[in-house]
Amino acid sequence: MQYRGTFGQPVTPTTSTIATAAQQIAQHPQQSRLFKLLYALQQHQWPTQAPPWTVSDVQQVLIEILERLKTPTLLGQHLTALVNSLNKAQAYQVPSAVLLQILVPLYSQAATATLTIEAPTLSTADLYDLRLEVTRYCTPLHMKLLVAALLTTKPVHAQALERFTLIDLLQRLTRRYGDLEILQTQMATALARLPQDPLYASGGDRLIKLLSTLYQRYQHTQAPEATRGSPPPDSSDEELTCQLFPTVNEG
Repeated sequence: MQYRGTFGQPVTPTTSTIATAAQQIAQHPQQSRLFKLLYALQQHQWPTQAPPWTVSDVQQVLIEILERLKTPTLLGQHLTALVNSLNKAQAYQVPSAVLLQILVPLYSQAATATLTIEAPTLSTADLYDLRLEVTRYCTPLHMKLLVAALLTTKPVHAQALERFTLIDLLQRLTRRYGDLEILQTQMATALARLPQDPLYASGGDRLIKLLSTLYQRYQHTQAPEATRGSPPPDSSDEELTCQLFPTVNEG
């Protein structure tokens, strides 16, 4: 995963960079308000109480927000509009400033940086091969549930996944996780939210190994001819989240 500034300098936030930001938020004295702000940015609704997130959960939320709000300016605009819409706006002025102070450096060292996720765009053939290999020792449903758990922090259910093919979900996964280190850190959280079944754990290990091989190949070769000239993928999985897991209004 790379973030490029408008001046062309590539800035590569490592897993530790995002994890450090997540840890700063989780350990901050105003953690509760920071969590509420992050939740509202991610889910487009205000929570009645702070979500019970772990550092790993916060890291996943940060990834989703940074993918959707691709510049510090966009982040600032959304955060300002959010705070101004609150009944107790003044109480959230300082927490919102803290959040910006932590998140803006993740985009780039340049204040006007834009964010692009340089994950490989897998060819259709590679996606089909990946689907075949990841289901060699587990069912397609097992893998669909695992991939869905990596794409959202909400509960995943088999019935909600019927409209999506495994290839659809794998494509979204590779678009989001250009950095396999981040994917590995999220795998444990995803597995913890799924039923206790060894097929999920073995499937997760196999998925990471297969993606590692694919990514290494793409790093040393040009993208397949079939993918050249195609529009860049939408890195936001917001549509998937909305379709899979309708927003529930909290009282």
